[in-house]
Amino acid sequence: MQAAVVREPQSEVAIEERERPVPQLGHVLIRVHACGICHSDLDVQQGAFPFAQYPIVPGHEVAGVVEEVGEGVSWPERGARVGMPWLYSSCGHCKQCTHGEEVMCPEMQVTGVTQDGGYAEFMIAPAAYVAPIPESLDFAEAAPLMCAGLTVYNGLRNAGFEPGNRVAVIGLGGLGHLAILYALAMGGRVAVLSRSPDKEDEAKELGAELFINTDNGSVANALLEWEGGADIILATAPAAELMNTALPGLAPDGTLVVLGVTPEEIRVTPMDLVPSRLHLMGSPSGSRKDIRDALEVATNHDIQPQITRHSLEEAGNLREMQEGSLRGRAVLVME
Repeated sequence: MQAAVVREPQSEVAIEERERPVPQLGHVLIRVHACGICHSDLDVQQGAFPFAQYPIVPGHEVAGVVEEVGEGVSWPERGARVGMPWLYSSCGHCKQCTHGEEVMCPEMQVTGVTQDGGYAEFMIAPAAYVAPIPESLDFAEAAPLMCAGLTVYNGLRNAGFEPGNRVAVIGLGGLGHLAILYALAMGGRVAVLSRSPDKEDEAKELGAELFINTDNGSVANALLEWEGGADIILATAPAAELMNTALPGLAPDGTLVVLGVTPEEIRVTPMDLVPSRLHLMGSPSGSRKDIRDALEVATNHDIQPQITRHSLEEAGNLREMQEGSLRGRAVLVME
């Protein structure tokens, strides 16, 4: 089989010919049909994760079909449509796992970071951690939901989203466009914050009722004029300075949720938070329950990510695909 491999930090992605793996006890072999490309894959290539294992096959937005099952596996069956998200496995017995927050398990294994992921024609996965993909979802469109979709859905859930909430989305990229779709599907209202004025038409087409050009005037004032401010700000772009300027635009009891990871500092003082009881939080990917919920919302509300399809051989252009002018999410599609 062919696989795209990062052999060591800061090395190029190389296409290798490997033996097809065999599923062992409790595992399944997935024939990968599609794998979304996440910015975290570039982080793996650049060595940004100290816990990453090399050589590694990246990719944690996996969609495919169970090709073989290992000993002791009664579900899923051969031929089942399944996906693999960021969460590869967890210990199952720590406080986080037993409270349903296994994505924060200190012994968590990560697909495409500590265990080989979906930039390959086949991959091994723990049977208990795959997610069933509904028949109504195309593999290439389902793949980005395994991380990008899950991340924005879980960010809204963790912020205490309620129907009718005003949700401001920072950035209109692979995460941002899905944040709009999920917020609308869940009954929210959406504003988009972007420094790219040419994205206003796209934001409105996706359903945003307000577009704020972050280079024109005060972002916070523009949000406050939106009926008193945003109930939730989803920071999908890794732009700390924009998070800083947007935070005062929250309505009382509002929450800024950080999804886009950046080494830059978010500057906040007690006076920024206390008077209006504002909240600042980060939100990771999600648990097995969360991915099933996110896929259910996508199915019930016909959420279809904007995708650009690429071949496995194009995985070597990882940086170009991440830093170019792609609309939506890039997806590797296996022929």
